[in-house]
Amino acid sequence: NKSTRKINRLKEEEELAKLQERINNYDPKTDEASVSQFSDLPITENTLKGLKEATFVSLTDIQKKTIPIALKGEDLMGTARTGSGKTLAFLIPVIESLIRNKITEYDGLAALIVSPTRELAVQIQTECSKFGKSSRIRNTCVYGGAPKGPQIRDLARGVEICIATPGRLIDMLEAGKTNLKRVTYLALTVYSTSCILA
Repeated sequence: NKSTRKINRLKEEEELAKLQERINNYDPKTDEASVSQFSDLPITENTLKGLKEATFVSLTDIQKKTIPIALKGEDLMGTARTGSGKTLAFLIPVIESLIRNKITEYDGLAALIVSPTRELAVQIQTECSKFGKSSRIRNTCVYGGAPKGPQIRDLARGVEICIATPGRLIDMLEAGKTNLKRVTYLALTVYSTSCILA
């Protein structure tokens, strides 16, 4: 029904405006101590729902330090050991940025995550699908050692997030199968950066 959709859209816009206000007012120097759980973060109910379903409650150190700053749209670089929650530390701000800016697959590729290996790329895609599903955020994973056809079809259908290894990403760009004109969010690992620069 039309009026129900309108009411839901207005509620969503109101929620996004409140979240944006919380993000704008966040000061890492004074507010970091009050953030210990995902529910303390200014993120949407859909993202929180995905986190709860995956039984993620408490923030790790890297998540606590980086997510609020990344939500503000600031550039940052973080390092942490394996298994410390780095993937969610950059995925949550990516997904939330797409939601707040009302980006859809029809707008074109908006977020690029570059991974050094296909194993890590696939792992990142699994997490991205898990937390982006409730907000209908579409993604694809492009990497070497697999047929290009399905990857090209995913890009042609439209996705907001592309997780890629450097070599296959360059192949897709050179073949004109995607472009980076609308990419506003970029996540690189140190190793991926080295590969691209090489």
